[in-house]
Amino acid sequence: MKIDLLPALNGDSVLVEYVPSHYFLIDGGYVDTYKDYLLPKLKEISENGGAIDVIVVTHIDADHISGIIKLLEEEALPISIGEIWYNGYRHIQSVVKVSANGEHFVHDNICKAVQLAESKKISARQGCTLSTLIARKGIPWNVPLSGATIKGLYSFSFGKATIHILSPNSDDISNVESFWKKKLIIDGLLSKAHSEEFWDDAFEYSLSKDKPGFHYHERNVSKSYDLIKMMEEIYEPDDSATNGSSIAFVLEVDEKRVLFLGDAHAETIVDSLMELYGKGNAPFWFDAVKLSHHGSYNNNSPELLKLIRCNNWLISTNGDKYNHPDLPTLAHIIANGNNHEPRLYFNYNIELSRELTAQSYHDDFEFETITPVGEQGITITI
Repeated sequence: MKIDLLPALNGDSVLVEYVPSHYFLIDGGYVDTYKDYLLPKLKEISENGGAIDVIVVTHIDADHISGIIKLLEEEALPISIGEIWYNGYRHIQSVVKVSANGEHFVHDNICKAVQLAESKKISARQGCTLSTLIARKGIPWNVPLSGATIKGLYSFSFGKATIHILSPNSDDISNVESFWKKKLIIDGLLSKAHSEEFWDDAFEYSLSKDKPGFHYHERNVSKSYDLIKMMEEIYEPDDSATNGSSIAFVLEVDEKRVLFLGDAHAETIVDSLMELYGKGNAPFWFDAVKLSHHGSYNNNSPELLKLIRCNNWLISTNGDKYNHPDLPTLAHIIANGNNHEPRLYFNYNIELSRELTAQSYHDDFEFETITPVGEQGITITI
């Protein structure tokens, strides 16, 4: 299995060749991620006879969704796409009403909300949300659950692979629904019914405005880190309903097992892993783990990291905006005793990776930091 962690700034875009010439694409980063890195990769794969079997859009956030929107806006898709897993408005099982001015408001703001940054204004009638584009392209949608919500805990075979959906759970879906309704009320959008396409836009607009409570984890300016002390940092869980709605899953192929966490909440993942594998069998072995939410400590709890045994940890971020990854997250990976000589893979050569490499505690805690050569991200083969 080959995993390409593409440069997506502070976002995610992951290409997984799970069997030769067959790929999962997990999120698309920003528009520039698509133009500069993802599109050339897709063209190369297609020219060599490959295909994207599944696009997984983990949740609605500009740093995950914008590149996928740009891909689906192409008049002729650059590659064959088998299906898409994505939970949009139609997977939230309730009906609400919107005000008469709601449709105009949402259509004027949705493209800005997902930060497409186009030079020309997109007409409201064209539609610019992911849900609208999936429907118009006729791409099979959430096929494993017959079009219903992709949620845990659910397992199924997919060709030579086995998939275990861990997140979201039913509570996470309910939280997104509640957040969505409140946002519509606050924005004065409730009262008159509209088309399904409008609801797609309204849902994506509302969730794109949800931002997690940010807990800044200050770094020691001396560049010298006490890992044991960092492990004592108080854990505060992510409170974003949108992040909680992330699709997270285990991909198993030929006895290889990889955990892709999106921006999921640690508490949901802990519950799902213990139900899936049995609490008495912890810690659970994975050949690789893509950390949740770019390594944020608010999404990678000590409890979760103690449940996992893994030597390959994947971190997608350039370190901008939120200063990710958080050092307490990395401290638990390096020093909690579960992982033998863990390797930390970064898709950018960020300052933190260089600082870690230089630390004197390498003698006490053996680990390796691996960064890209050049600007194409990093590739991991397991």
